[in-house]
Amino acid sequence: MHRTLWAGCLFVAALPMTSSQARSAELIPPAAQIKTDRPRVLLRPGPTPHAISLAQLQAIPRDADFQRMLDQLREQPAASAQAMVWLLTDQRAAAEKAIAAMRAYEYPGSVDTFEVYFRLLEFALAYDWLYGYEGFTPSIKAEVRGRVRPLAEHGFRVSNDHVFHNYIWMSAGGTAVWALATAGEDEAADRLFEQIRRRFNTGLFPAMQYLDGLPSEPMGYWALYDLTPGVWTLLGAQSAFETDLVGKLRREQADWLDRHFDNLIHSTLPNMRYIPWGDLQSGPNGGVTYEMAGAIDAMTWALRSPHGAWFSRWLAERRGLRRFYGDTPVFYMLYTRNLNTEPATPPLSFLAGGPGGGHFIARSGFGDGDTVVALRCTDHYGDHNHYDQGGFAVYRNGLLAVDPPVYRRVGGPQQKTENHNTLLLGGQPQRPVRGQWFLTVEDFQKNLAGGRKLETGQILFHREAGPWAAVSCQFGQAYPPELVQSCVRQLLFVRPGTVVVVDRLAAPEGGSLPDVQWLLQLPDAPSREGNNLSVSNGRSWLRCRPLLPGGAAASVTATDVNTHRADYRYQADRTLTLVHLLEIGDGAAPGEAARVDVTRVEAARAVVGQTERRIDVTVDGRKFDFAAQSPFEVTSQ
Repeated sequence: MHRTLWAGCLFVAALPMTSSQARSAELIPPAAQIKTDRPRVLLRPGPTPHAISLAQLQAIPRDADFQRMLDQLREQPAASAQAMVWLLTDQRAAAEKAIAAMRAYEYPGSVDTFEVYFRLLEFALAYDWLYGYEGFTPSIKAEVRGRVRPLAEHGFRVSNDHVFHNYIWMSAGGTAVWALATAGEDEAADRLFEQIRRRFNTGLFPAMQYLDGLPSEPMGYWALYDLTPGVWTLLGAQSAFETDLVGKLRREQADWLDRHFDNLIHSTLPNMRYIPWGDLQSGPNGGVTYEMAGAIDAMTWALRSPHGAWFSRWLAERRGLRRFYGDTPVFYMLYTRNLNTEPATPPLSFLAGGPGGGHFIARSGFGDGDTVVALRCTDHYGDHNHYDQGGFAVYRNGLLAVDPPVYRRVGGPQQKTENHNTLLLGGQPQRPVRGQWFLTVEDFQKNLAGGRKLETGQILFHREAGPWAAVSCQFGQAYPPELVQSCVRQLLFVRPGTVVVVDRLAAPEGGSLPDVQWLLQLPDAPSREGNNLSVSNGRSWLRCRPLLPGGAAASVTATDVNTHRADYRYQADRTLTLVHLLEIGDGAAPGEAARVDVTRVEAARAVVGQTERRIDVTVDGRKFDFAAQSPFEVTSQ
């Protein structure tokens, strides 16, 4: 994690998390403490606050929703679905069908991550839930373990890398749940359990803690392929050891599960898709429509989260039972029907991550027609992310300040700086960086400490103040060092529909700034009124007004990522301060313009040979001060 000083603009690395610290806070206990009575993976035979009990499962009222979900499970070939049917109905045919599916498995010798994760999760739940079924004899259990072992061992091998990468979390998560189901059964199972336990305790869980709510992958990957395997591993271990691992996590690992769950809630737009940072998939994986409900309800149950209960209800009102896809009604039976936390609306803003980098999301409300404003500034964690530090997005009844909605291949045009709401310096983009090859957090931090490399952005300040919210960030390190010494962006959101963006740039020592291009990606060709641009997405509009230094007329270009890029160009010497105003409202054409006044206020502190100037912006009679030194706070009188 890094902090930035305006004077000299030093980038200073924080101390790394040591392996001894990871061991002291390890979450998954040793195998000697695992429960031997069954079921133990997500379910327990008797009452416990640490898992759903068989009595709770079997006490679900047999109403119409229950029957529809049970019928859906009956139709699924997945062994876990049939095992759940047996638990709920005691029908031997379902148990036999599940056992037959496991006995029929043939390891093909070459598999992808999806086969590792989804197959191991399916078989782990079925193996554990059917453990007491009389037809699941010791010899058949041994046969099943033998058939599945090569897949599980492959899952561990391919998970031993890239602590921030989605395929690693999928492989490790499937392997971990299978290991929890089979630990104590034979020597190979015990060995696998110890290996994957260490992998999570010293590599993967510390990575979650380090991220502090920030997804290291774009949300479409992160939610289903990183966070969800982590949730099943954590809750599976909590039930298998019947101990409060969520409480331990909150006490010793900075409540990272709460933080990542809150980020999932805030990153979901009113249309159920995610804020499109990075390579966001089209279709259901780009949002919460039908594969995330089970994980959402599991986290809500585990955390007793009022915000999660609100989110669960919000999704249910929009999707009904269609939000449970394929065999995921097993989680409906476990968690959705056992939620008893009172819902509470989430706060209007959220910072994912921290000083080392993150993203800030603020809303005017949680209604379908409310405004969402988001800014991203963080280090580089993987190649599905874009060169978009300091970039922002605005949503109201659809995207208005657009992050590229097109994703066809990794490293495609959607990754380029020129296709984001950020800056080009001297016509040059943010420097290309790659990296997701780190066994531990310490490995990642060594790269950061060695210079700019993967260090590309920091959050300096954020504030939620009711009528308004603000954030500031430093992303000078995202550009080649010969172009800029410091590049700070301050963003103010005055609810319900005004955004002020202040940019402050300083040249390298002894040099001067190149031309600066201020970019805004729009959903359609805008109309002009002087230097102002306005655009509509059909239901809402956005107007952009350059306020300081003034005199800039934007060029507009259709891009190859289905946007229209507005490009305001500025020239400077040693320093440059820019102020742009975005106004958002409803309808096909812009409404009355806000009354805005901008003034520079001299300050006493010298920066690279120039006098600092605080910027005061008055919006409809309310004055906001944009500080000119670290941490670049925004305040209101």
